[in-house]
Amino acid sequence: MIKNLAIGGGSNRTMLLLALALGVLSAVLIGVYLTSVDSGTGTSPGGATISVVVASKDVPALTRITEDMVTVKTIGSDAVLPNAFQATKSVVGQVTQVPLVAGEQFVPAKVTATGEALAQFGANPPLSLIVPTGMRAFSIYVNKVGAVGGLLRAGDRVDVILSGTVKSPDGQTTTSTACYVGQAVEVLAIAQSIKVAGAQSETGALVSASTDPEATSATLAVTPDQAWWLAAAQENVSQSGVGRQLWVSLRPFGDNAQAGSVPACNLTPGS
Repeated sequence: MIKNLAIGGGSNRTMLLLALALGVLSAVLIGVYLTSVDSGTGTSPGGATISVVVASKDVPALTRITEDMVTVKTIGSDAVLPNAFQATKSVVGQVTQVPLVAGEQFVPAKVTATGEALAQFGANPPLSLIVPTGMRAFSIYVNKVGAVGGLLRAGDRVDVILSGTVKSPDGQTTTSTACYVGQAVEVLAIAQSIKVAGAQSETGALVSASTDPEATSATLAVTPDQAWWLAAAQENVSQSGVGRQLWVSLRPFGDNAQAGSVPACNLTPGS
């Protein structure tokens, strides 16, 4: 009898094999579940998922969002925040209103588009909102002659030229010369008249701008290197003028081409 209990009948052997099979299946299902959790989906196999835009790294508040700050991640639909962005192009270029940590979802309440921010200020927007990404706003001293007869408008494109004199090797004679600091530079403001942002076209922005023949400053959108060079070129600015003369040469509307035949100033810092 003991022998029969130990070995069991055919039905007992079948039950044992079935139990082993169920155990193996359970282990496999648990492994699949844990893998899905580790992969960041946050949902069990077969569950609904949605791709959303998340921060690829920590992003401080009041930061303009760039491509390297965002990525798309697939997560369980029950974990998606309301109105979460699903395409990076909808987020890049906007400005964070609160700090975000890596992996955090982007939603409209956490960012502000430049256009929306401009609308809040109406006809008197901050200059910082219209400075192009990667550029700097830099003011130069101008007069009526140096600024195309006082007819320059915010929104125009100009070439910036530095004039001066150089001495001969023996120091006995001087020669007048000039070089280009920048080409097709955008004018952001003339005195306190800022370029109209949010216009339907560049033409519309120019129509809305006005001239100021008495203006003594033009604010330009320049690269960081150009800003350094312009500061060095002007030497000093006072009520009586500047140490060196900068001129602006107005370009035809729509002409943003770079001319390679003009003499360019050396824009290497420290030179």
